[in-house]
Amino acid sequence: MSDPTVSIITPSFNHGPYIEATIRSVLEQDYPRLQYMVVDGGSTDQTLQILKKYESSQAADERFRWISGPDHGQADAINKGFSLNPGEILGWLNSDDTYAPGAISAVARFFAEHPEADLVYGDADFIDASGSLIARCAHVEPFDRRRLLHYSDFLAQPAVFFRRKLFEAVGGLDTSLNWTMDYDLWLKAAACATFAYLPRVLANYRWLESSKTGTGGADRLREVETVVKRYGAGGLPAYFRLETVRLHLLEAWADARRGRLLHAGSQAASAAVAVLASPRAIRSLFHARTWKIIWTGQVLRSRANNAPPAAGERKGHGFVS
Repeated sequence: MSDPTVSIITPSFNHGPYIEATIRSVLEQDYPRLQYMVVDGGSTDQTLQILKKYESSQAADERFRWISGPDHGQADAINKGFSLNPGEILGWLNSDDTYAPGAISAVARFFAEHPEADLVYGDADFIDASGSLIARCAHVEPFDRRRLLHYSDFLAQPAVFFRRKLFEAVGGLDTSLNWTMDYDLWLKAAACATFAYLPRVLANYRWLESSKTGTGGADRLREVETVVKRYGAGGLPAYFRLETVRLHLLEAWADARRGRLLHAGSQAASAAVAVLASPRAIRSLFHARTWKIIWTGQVLRSRANNAPPAAGERKGHGFVS
């Protein structure tokens, strides 16, 4: 049996400072049957010059293509890219993330050895704007559908790969979603597919404070709640509730410093309610993993504060308390 063709899509918009590292990490993979396309939303920075450079480079061979023009957002760009590249195994890599060496070969080999697997995900590292390691993605864990729905999105998106038949069976990505198109895909796929965890670092997730994850705030959490309710959850998953607690406490601290003590007390009370209303959130506070995730989030924010601003972030959501 021949090796399956792997199609990788990069949705892109004004990520000139980072996209070259993304492209190189794909083209330097040692897997022979690779298709790679960048679907650009009409960038106005140096992105197009970089795409043209790699289109004509010897390193690209016939594996690399790109298109540029208006689209309807990140999910639309990814759906379009997959429709134009007929690989059997699919994955997408945002235009500031990178693959680890040998990642695609490892994934293709895993799929070949485990024909029952429909989706495979691995570990990932957080990196900063310069590409330096910050920390391992602490939220990744072996698959459990109940925990995926009721506790956390523990799949690190750039380290996820799936069979085309699964992607098409569930209707692809929901283009109406801004932050949670990846989480929604995992949840609807989990109802009909076999997930497998490959305990190996497959990708690097670049954490920037200006990313959609970093700036989504309460709007992002409301979208998370809307999505999980589609699949039977009664409200926010436990770890996302802890993010709500953090937002309330930040507001309480800011109000207290401004002398708005009544409003600060109200925010603190809302933080307490957010935890006490969820037995799962309470139980999670007694798990070492939860505190490791929270610590990682603090490190990420500290490092991101020293990074230069980036335009046009197109990143999924992930959990960082």
